[in-house]
Amino acid sequence: MRSLALVLVIALAGCSADRADETSTTTPTTAVPDTTSTTSTTAPPRPCPPAPYRLDHLPATVQPAESSDSLGDPDEFTSIGGTHVRIWVDVDGNTAIALVRGSLPPVDWPAEKGEVSIAGSRGVAGPHPDGKWVVGWFNEPGERCDQYTMVFYPPISPQEVEATLAGMERIPG
Repeated sequence: MRSLALVLVIALAGCSADRADETSTTTPTTAVPDTTSTTSTTAPPRPCPPAPYRLDHLPATVQPAESSDSLGDPDEFTSIGGTHVRIWVDVDGNTAIALVRGSLPPVDWPAEKGEVSIAGSRGVAGPHPDGKWVVGWFNEPGERCDQYTMVFYPPISPQEVEATLAGMERIPG
């Protein structure tokens, strides 16, 4: 029996010695770049018609008529495809108010905002850190062209924004 135990110990030691000499190798994997590309066949959204609002009150520094010129320096509010932008300029020809139909504000503003009424619709208004005041609202049924953003460019006071919004009339359209 003793010799059987000795044979088992030697056999186990022999197996362990064989394993010590074993080496493992891993095959490197190569990533193949994806060269497929996709193209979009969707057309840009159809432009919305002009916003159906009349501004009966404007700040004292704003020209009473809409500007017939296009916006010289579009920003994140006025450069969204498919929107219609109406512009009012100040006495120096700078953009003072932009009324955008076809989008809500593209980013949430970090400052306080409050609820406002725009010709019977509920909206929100608040200042942006860069001095603009932004108002966003939508009308039913809430499709893309039922979304509105109004941007007041500096210098503008909260009282001027409030008075302008209070003097807005919704007209057919």
